[in-house]
Amino acid sequence: MTWLVILSAFAIVACSGFAGEKKNHQGRNIVAKKMTGSFSSFAVLELFTSEGCSSCPPADRLLPQLANLDPNVIPLSFHVDYWNHLGWTDPFSNEEFTERQRTYANRFRLESIYTPQLIINGEYELVGSNRSMAEADIKNVLKKKAGVEIKIDEVKKENNKLLMSCSIHGDLRQTELIAVLVQKHAEMKVKAGENSGAKLSHTNVVRSFIQKPAQEKMNFEIEVPKDLTQDNLPAGRQGFQLILYSQQKPDLRITGVAVYENGQ
Repeated sequence: MTWLVILSAFAIVACSGFAGEKKNHQGRNIVAKKMTGSFSSFAVLELFTSEGCSSCPPADRLLPQLANLDPNVIPLSFHVDYWNHLGWTDPFSNEEFTERQRTYANRFRLESIYTPQLIINGEYELVGSNRSMAEADIKNVLKKKAGVEIKIDEVKKENNKLLMSCSIHGDLRQTELIAVLVQKHAEMKVKAGENSGAKLSHTNVVRSFIQKPAQEKMNFEIEVPKDLTQDNLPAGRQGFQLILYSQQKPDLRITGVAVYENGQ
């Protein structure tokens, strides 16, 4: 498998080069980073959604359109689990994502959590299907300079895990590093619940999630779900990305981001 560096925090000014694959003496795949350029701004879009929510499909469809506004827009779909009781269990849902949404609700002093909700760089919250407000907020955050630089030094793929080392530069006081592995595209035929009979399409579905206190040098591993490692996946389920971003604990503002993409 070949990996391509497509983003590295501080949003893009110029970027060229590929990450070549080689084997170490133990037979593990190693990604050697070859890259120039840097990022000066970015917009991380965290969409909290559910296949069990009839209001969510418009937001799911809008998310990739927002990502197409600028190459520095990074979409993420977090599927929450509190709609599962209506008869359809969202296969991508996770209680951990619901807890993350509750953290944002506390930060924005909301009375309750809801779907679809869009969080932009941890600074703005809005209904996920509100195109005009989303575009305005994205425009605002892209004017700001990133405060943290994340450099991915090496990636190894071992069985169903990615082993990664990275370097982080900037003010890391009260900062968390979040790593998510996302399925770039997914399609699902819903058989029950509010969206019964609908064929839904999702973008950058978060499948694995870890969060750790940020340090200047970090090593960690993240699981690649088995259904994403099969060689003959249907077209609607191919490809995944690994996205790292730094987030301040007091105000939840996202300060830097880096992305690795598989070369399938």
